[in-house]
Amino acid sequence: MKLGIYGGTFSPVHIGHLRAAETFKEQLRLDKLMIIPANIPPHKAALGILPANERLILCQLAFGGETTEVSDIEMRRADKSYTVDTLEQLKKQGYGDIYMLCGTDMIASFESWRRYKDIFSLATVVWAQRYEHPDDAVKAAEEKIEYFERAYGAKIIKLDLPPTDVSSSEIRRMIKNGEDVSAYLPKAEYDYIKKKGFYLD
Repeated sequence: MKLGIYGGTFSPVHIGHLRAAETFKEQLRLDKLMIIPANIPPHKAALGILPANERLILCQLAFGGETTEVSDIEMRRADKSYTVDTLEQLKKQGYGDIYMLCGTDMIASFESWRRYKDIFSLATVVWAQRYEHPDDAVKAAEEKIEYFERAYGAKIIKLDLPPTDVSSSEIRRMIKNGEDVSAYLPKAEYDYIKKKGFYLD
């Protein structure tokens, strides 16, 4: 089985996340896609990020499809979310062929990840430019990928995905300012956010 994993903070899930997920499934011909909200993201400040249980609900409302599963695998560990731990746990569960979706910013910080070299032996990394980045940032990411492939035998695939023009932090800012973000969020998720009054503080 070809398993794709797509992790992140997802606070909130927006159209960029949805497009990335669908493109990931289609281009890699995945048998299953697992959406994994981070419990305590080690690389991101907690400012404006909803509690894990609420972000899990947002993911369940936003992502759908028979071959897509929203997993609480990292939340059950009750500690910081490290990708290498998740991959090892999935391997123990019997998933042999794992593909992991990363963005440009994640590639740039990859060497700061816990046991990052081990990740290359556990999964194929799939790289997507989810947001618009300066040309030099994209070039730096491409050079780093070449280095990982040469130095560690990493398997890294480039996803053909047009960059999106919105981010979760931008959506949080818009909601706080009373702006309409319905064009960027699935209706069920947006209705839940409004009902709960999220991102207004």
